[in-house]
Amino acid sequence: MTRKDTLIFLFLLLLSGGMLFGAFHLVEQIQQLRISEKDLRTQGMRIELESAERMRQIEVFKRAIAQLERYQIQIPENEVDFYSWVQQELTRNGVRSNVVKPATSPQGRRAVQVDFQGPYYSFVQTLSDWRNLKVALRVSSVRMDSVDGDNAKGVAIVESVLKK
Repeated sequence: MTRKDTLIFLFLLLLSGGMLFGAFHLVEQIQQLRISEKDLRTQGMRIELESAERMRQIEVFKRAIAQLERYQIQIPENEVDFYSWVQQELTRNGVRSNVVKPATSPQGRRAVQVDFQGPYYSFVQTLSDWRNLKVALRVSSVRMDSVDGDNAKGVAIVESVLKK
């Protein structure tokens, strides 16, 4: 072997070694890229599922808001309107109000204390009617005592907010 052949042999050996090293390096990079691709696909699917879930939630919220917008609640103009709505339901159900007077309430609300007497079931119906009114009304407390078999007397405190 001549010196020229030795150089060619070494050059080819170096070239082959470099190509093998490059091939192994590229295979390793491809494996890392495949792992990254798999992670990104998993992350993408998770994000798609989360966004689909959020879209479903948005649709549920939109339907709920649409239903709430259809439910219009009135606010009493003044204390006379407020007292009138409270008294109207008592009268309609045959419950006698002995005293109707202002009561203490949290700031921003008005309260009325109603001393009532009448059939127990009529007052329970009055509570239900107050709840179903399309008026901002809240029964904050009720105390009831039995008078005789079917009759009851007691005190109810009803609150509302008034228009400013």
